[in-house]
Amino acid sequence: MLGTALLAMLAAFISIGSNYLFGQCMSERPLVAGLVAGVIFGDIPTGVMVGAALEAIFMGAVNVGGAVTAEPVTATTLAVVFVSVMKMDQGVAIALAVPIGLLAGLLYEFIHLSLSSLAAPLIDKAAASGKESNIKLVHFLGWAIKYGICCLPTFLGVLVGAEPVSQMINNIPNTVIAGFSASGNLLPAVGMAMLLKMLWDKKLAVYFLLGFILISYIGLDMVGVAAFAFVIVVVVALRDKEMLDLKKQTTSAPAAAAAAQDSRSSDEEAFFA
Repeated sequence: MLGTALLAMLAAFISIGSNYLFGQCMSERPLVAGLVAGVIFGDIPTGVMVGAALEAIFMGAVNVGGAVTAEPVTATTLAVVFVSVMKMDQGVAIALAVPIGLLAGLLYEFIHLSLSSLAAPLIDKAAASGKESNIKLVHFLGWAIKYGICCLPTFLGVLVGAEPVSQMINNIPNTVIAGFSASGNLLPAVGMAMLLKMLWDKKLAVYFLLGFILISYIGLDMVGVAAFAFVIVVVVALRDKEMLDLKKQTTSAPAAAAAAQDSRSSDEEAFFA
């Protein structure tokens, strides 16, 4: 299990560390973190499916002020390990991984604030030396230490928590497991609700109702709904373009008529002069 824990830590480090090493490239998103974990553990379909489920949960989660949400990379990596290696049900794995991700989020915030304050004097000292190599050394060394510590919950969650979690799952009654699975399946709906709270508008309500009808009553999958939505977007865009062109024509016609009238008036004045 030590090897599995190290691989999980590596997957988390790649996702969360590369996000800020090359700028904000969104590699810490659950969909990307799930893919990375799936590649490392040789189970890409599971990684993508778990990442997509957690992406729906974290899509509307935003840290505002001192509020801290669950750390998505830790939760995603642990969920992929639980499903792929420990053969847990996906809903149960997500329900267990998200609370650990919340603890990781608190640790990440503490490390971010503490290490940043400690690194600032070192950066100033390196800059005062006038050597670019010293600045790079402090930068990359601080990066490695910071995100290495931030990945410890993933390592410990697999190493220490794998066996207890596995034993606990085996001893839990099936009815409780079904409850965990149901709650895990409900979490994406909570994430989408948080996102819709920011996007909701009366003009868009009819489109949400249409999507609900397409999935619930017609039975289209997500790809079919996305294709249908793309067609609607194209139709609306073409209609808006026609309306804009018509508006331009209606506004330019009076101006052209006025210019023509002024031209005729000038010609008449010149003739009689």
